[in-house]
Order: sequence, then C-alpha cells, then structure tokens
Amino acid sequence: MDDSTLQKPNVYNRYLPFYDSIQRQAYAEFDEIRMHLSRIIQLREIRPGFSVWSSKLQQFISLYGYHFTKSDHLKLIDFYLSILSADNLSLIDVRICFNLLEVLLKKTHLITRDELIIDWRLLYQWAKLIRFHHDQDYSLVVMPDGIEQSFFNCVHCCRFYFSATATQEILDEFRPWLCPFDSAFGDAMYFFDLFLPVNLPPNLHNQGFKLWLPEFLGIWESVCSNPDWEYNMIRIFCFVGWYNMGYIDWEPWLSRIFTRFLKSLSLPVGSRAIAAQKKDTYPISTVASLIVAMMSNGSSCLQYLRNLFTAIKSFYYPSNTGDFQHDIVQFLAELTESFIDRVHLESKADRIWQFKPLQSYRLTEQDITDFVNCVKEYVFISIFNKTHLADAAKAFRDLAMLRPELVVPPIIEQSVFFIYSIGRMFPLSSLDSFHPPTA
Repeated sequence: MDDSTLQKPNVYNRYLPFYDSIQRQAYAEFDEIRMHLSRIIQLREIRPGFSVWSSKLQQFISLYGYHFTKSDHLKLIDFYLSILSADNLSLIDVRICFNLLEVLLKKTHLITRDELIIDWRLLYQWAKLIRFHHDQDYSLVVMPDGIEQSFFNCVHCCRFYFSATATQEILDEFRPWLCPFDSAFGDAMYFFDLFLPVNLPPNLHNQGFKLWLPEFLGIWESVCSNPDWEYNMIRIFCFVGWYNMGYIDWEPWLSRIFTRFLKSLSLPVGSRAIAAQKKDTYPISTVASLIVAMMSNGSSCLQYLRNLFTAIKSFYYPSNTGDFQHDIVQFLAELTESFIDRVHLESKADRIWQFKPLQSYRLTEQDITDFVNCVKEYVFISIFNKTHLADAAKAFRDLAMLRPELVVPPIIEQSVFFIYSIGRMFPLSSLDSFHPPTA
C-alpha cells in the first residue's frame, strides 16, 4: 500500500531503525482490527468483542497514528455511530463509542464537511439520558465514571459535521423551552451550548449563527441576575466568535461584555468588601478566548481591555492578597494563551477548513505589539505575587514568545537591580562573621 494515501501516520516512527518492520506490522494489525470489528456487526455479538477490539484500535492509533486511508477512517466513524444507534446498548459500550469517536474526529483537518455528515439527533438521544437520568439517585442505573465528560468531548468533535439544516432543527426543538421563569430555560441553554453548529462556512452563515445570535444577545442583555444558564450562553458567544472572526460585529456589545466580566470578578471595592457573588458565571478561559476573538484592525476591543486593566490594576499588587487574585492572574495566563493560539491558527488558516477568519480581520504585527504592551505591565506585577506564580510565569512565557525584545530586557534589568540591592544591603564581607572559625 502506498504510504501517501494514509491519513496521518505517527511521524516519529519513520526515524526508528526498524521502520520497515513497523510499517508491515501496522498494516497487519489494522487488517486484523478491521476484520474483527466487521465480524461484530455480522454476528450481532457486541460483547465481549466490541470492547476488546475497540481497545486495540485505540492502542493502534496511539502507537501508529492514523495509519489507514481516508476511506477506512470514514468507515470507522460510521461504524461507531451505528453502534450508538443500536438498541439495548450498555452504558459501558456507549462510553467506548464516545471515546473512539473523539479520537477519530479530533483531527478535523483530515476530514471535511463535504465528506462526513453526522445527525445531531443521534447524540441528542444520549444527551437526554445523561442530562435527565434520575434513576442513579435510587441506585437503579449507575452511570459509568467519566461518561459525561466523554460525551462532551465527543459532541465537541462531532458538531463540526452537523448538517447545514441542523441549526434550524435545533432552534425548532428548543425555542419553546425559552421561558425565563421556567427551569427548562437552563436545559435549553445546555443543549444549545452542546449542539449549535458555530463553525459553518461563510456561505452557510444565513443558516447558522445569523438565525439566533441577535436573539441570544438580546436575552443576555435583558437578564442581569446572574442565572445559572448564563455560563452556557457565554460559552456559546465564545465559540461563535472564535470560529467566525470578522463576520460578527461585536462593537456595539463590547462595553456590555467588559462591564459584565468586571462585575463577575467580584472584586472588593471600598473600605468594606462587597458580598461575594455567584461564582463560575463567567469562566475565565472562555471570556479570555472571546476577548481575543473580538480583537481586530480598527476594533476598540484592545482599548476596552486597557481600560479593564486600569480599573483592576491595584488588585494585582502583592500587597492586595485575596481569593480574587487567583481569577485576575489566571485571566492573564488564559488571555495570552488564547492570543498565542490565534496567532498560530492564523499562520496556517489556509490549511484548516474549520478556521477561516476574514482576511482583513487577521492580526497584524502592530496588533501583536500593541497587545504585548497592553498586558506586560500586569504580568510583571503578578510575577512578584506571593501566590499564583505558575499562571504569572505562563503569561510571561507567552508574551516572550510573541515579542521577546519587549518582555525579556525589563525582567533582566529588574533581576540585576534586585541582586545588586541585596549585595549593597548585605556585603559579602559582613557575612564572614557567620562562618565558623577555621582550625
């Protein structure tokens, strides 16, 4: 078989001295796995062969990478989707399907939307079971450990391949649940967060986020009581902003977004600390990604970010310790990491079908410099905090990757000054008195 037809083999295997034997072994092992998985369907015997050979497939991908053709790749995905549609499937086998679908679909650049369509309703059936199961409380049904997280990871990979009509179908299904005075509102936002396709190509935007984004922004603006479902709504805004950079005008909403985020930090103001608000309403990593996604040439997002840092600058100082410092230092780390991710993705956007920011919206060299200058002062302050040093160091590393000439010299100067100051306060000659006398 021609190696050029393989999807994505493990690139490190080719540097081993016995690469030829590895190739032969990989072909033989995959043929064996493929044969036994097909026999499971033919003989209608899910157990025990399904779990055994699924485990072998996962080990195969871990060792050899995607050492199979695109045709076999698509057949494996269809195989596990068909298993999920089987009746009386045990929850252990369901979790296996979720894990394997995540592994097979996480390399999205290997399979495009034109080559694979996944029905969201198949996953919705399992979402209802996981979301609304009540039998576990009475020990009637025991959910396997980690099945919920496996399901989330699986849906995150599958939603790239929902059909163009899936958005309208999802809205038709859950719009009747959108009553702010009913607990079903939170369930609707949970399912919207899971299933709404947010990465449709530009020619399908009229069938995508344009059907619901103005409505959701209006709902979010009208409710200020920090409901639980706001967590899911912020995640939706983040995902749709990240995968549609340049196609959404965030300018009218920037002031509201930054104001809500500042409020959610629950910083103590004045001589008396205000009562702590409900936590986890605005996840730090999600807000950081949304802010980075809204940055562009001519956008005032960076100016709003400067204003935000100016407002909370005093809380970064080491003298102002408190639980709030964890969030604001983590915000620096997540913000710089998201910015690094965007720079990296934009550098290869032409090769990634699911990430196509508008050309005029992409970051310029001046944008990168302005961002580093905006953030570096607060990173320098955070480095000297008594706690959360790991996040501060992570943010410093990311800034150094972007603009080392702006970040590294000031830190070296401060370090040299600190060492020099210590030397003046405690000369080496003054330390001789602490040494024990020599014989």
